[in-house]
Amino acid sequence: MNYLEKILACLPERTKRAIASFLLRVPENKITEVRLRANAPCSVTYDGKNVYLFGGDQVTIAEEELRGTVARLCEESLHTYGESMKNGYIMLNDGMRIGVCGRAVCEGGKILGLRDVTSLSIRIPHIFKGVSDDVMPLICGGERIESALFYSPPGVGKTTVIRDVAMRLGGGAKKFRVCVVDTRSEIYIKGFFSNSLCDFLDGYPKGTGIEIATRTFSPQVVICDEIGDASEAQAILSAQNSGVPLIATAHGADISSLMLRPNIKILHDAGVFRYYIGMKRESGSEKYIFTVTDTKRRLE
Repeated sequence: MNYLEKILACLPERTKRAIASFLLRVPENKITEVRLRANAPCSVTYDGKNVYLFGGDQVTIAEEELRGTVARLCEESLHTYGESMKNGYIMLNDGMRIGVCGRAVCEGGKILGLRDVTSLSIRIPHIFKGVSDDVMPLICGGERIESALFYSPPGVGKTTVIRDVAMRLGGGAKKFRVCVVDTRSEIYIKGFFSNSLCDFLDGYPKGTGIEIATRTFSPQVVICDEIGDASEAQAILSAQNSGVPLIATAHGADISSLMLRPNIKILHDAGVFRYYIGMKRESGSEKYIFTVTDTKRRLE
């Protein structure tokens, strides 16, 4: 069963019929998300657009139906995901990630749990091989791996690209020891890394994961997604001092907005990244367009 089939099988019957009729008419690889909202329109993100009319009508799902959908997606084991739900997501074993909105139960400024789920954002992972082809000669043109920070607004596909980079480095003709800090279990997909020298620190906070990877795994490169906070910056600086290159991602529309983030600026001033690689994708195209800033060339 593929991801879309699993999602449809968990939906209430009337919602499943409406969305399935649309999904059958469009290329599956351009569908990135199914979003469900209690007592509000459901939507599908297709080719970067929000589709919320199915057969000319909006489709809504009741609160009770939404709760049942969550339970079925989690195979009736919601308690297993209680800790991650507090952080706004559920990561299923098959690599599918579900963003969760609802009413938080708080005490002393800390979230103790989540009740009354009101929205689900079901992200559909896609395995696209070769999407990093245009930048791999920069990252690894020989024996040396260069550090790089990929940036773009949310939803462009940064995780897809660094997944491909990790696979190419760990599973290519010359295999490198790659340590992936996969905080939200988004990079690893079962079967994709079976022929690689990639080690995964799954669920670790990024700062802690980077520190452990550098100290205990002797990696030739560390890869992680969505960096930016202070603890991560300090761990990255420590890794930099040990000579381990980092390939990471961050949210940013351009270099200027990226540098407005204090912790990214700290890393930039320390010379952590050789390349800053902006990403975009034209509507209707699966090809990524990269804008590369080489800090070494600029300094020269």
